Amino acid sequence: MKWIEVRITTTAEASDAVSEMLTQIGAGGVVIQDPNEIRREISRPDSLDYTDDNFLDSLGTDVNIMAYFDSEVNKENLKNLINEKLRFISEFLDVGKGFSGMSEVNDEDWANAWRKYYKPFHLSERIVVKPSWEDFNAGDKDIVIELDPGMAFGTGTHETTKMCAVLVDKYIKKDDVVMDIGCGTGILSIVAAKLGASEIVAVDIDEVAVKVTKENCRINGTDHVVNAFQGTIKDIKDIKADLIVANIIADVIIDMAKDVSDYLKTDGLFITSGIIKERKQQVIEEYQKCGFFLAESMETGEWVAMVFKCRDSL
Repeated sequence: MKWIEVRITTTAEASDAVSEMLTQIGAGGVVIQDPNEIRREISRPDSLDYTDDNFLDSLGTDVNIMAYFDSEVNKENLKNLINEKLRFISEFLDVGKGFSGMSEVNDEDWANAWRKYYKPFHLSERIVVKPSWEDFNAGDKDIVIELDPGMAFGTGTHETTKMCAVLVDKYIKKDDVVMDIGCGTGILSIVAAKLGASEIVAVDIDEVAVKVTKENCRINGTDHVVNAFQGTIKDIKDIKADLIVANIIADVIIDMAKDVSDYLKTDGLFITSGIIKERKQQVIEEYQKCGFFLAESMETGEWVAMVFKCRDSL
């Protein structure tokens, strides 16, 4: 199968927003090459030194995003749409150089190109994510997740995913029922399963994401507790969760506000991220209207993660 590869050069602060935008307009997959993430990981005291100085120097500072669209798409219309969306994002974030070209590629061309950029990294203090082709010497307390992102968004390197993982690690209890809304590659579902959840429902509107989630759960031996399917939170039936996690975008998080409490048990928690700082207060106010209070907030870079709890559970 052939794909249209769209290349965008952007900044670290805008990379998540640009990636989400590309997914929303129909990208079958998004690959992010962020040299800043590699440098941050290497600077960790407990990190493996998995690359050399020459390689780091060659990466520069720009974040390169490759998005893959069906080869039948109208290329000129797609380019115009992407530039329009980038102009909108630029009102909130520095998007950098922006659109830098497109070309036709085969499956195998993109499927292998990003491997050299995807290395083992700590998602939280004890959770380590590694691709299948890399070795990692785990410590006694390390929980290792093997993850090959394929064509779905959510490799775990993004600030929003990391914050969600840290908060899930902090709040989850053994045998909790968990919902992962916008599951991407299934990384947060796998984290929840590895931390002792008894049942996880994972949903995503992207068929490719659901397929990748199922495969990653199989690889990590968590498929017996994770039920992944295509849909939204409204497609989940006859179940209530101890914890709901949604690492998506502010607009969807706001739209969900009136529905979340229907899916939470008493004392249940809603952990969410994908929210730029400028929209933090808007999200808080929307959830307050729906009977929630803000239990905790985290910020990394331009992004915010929050934990909400129903006032009725006080």
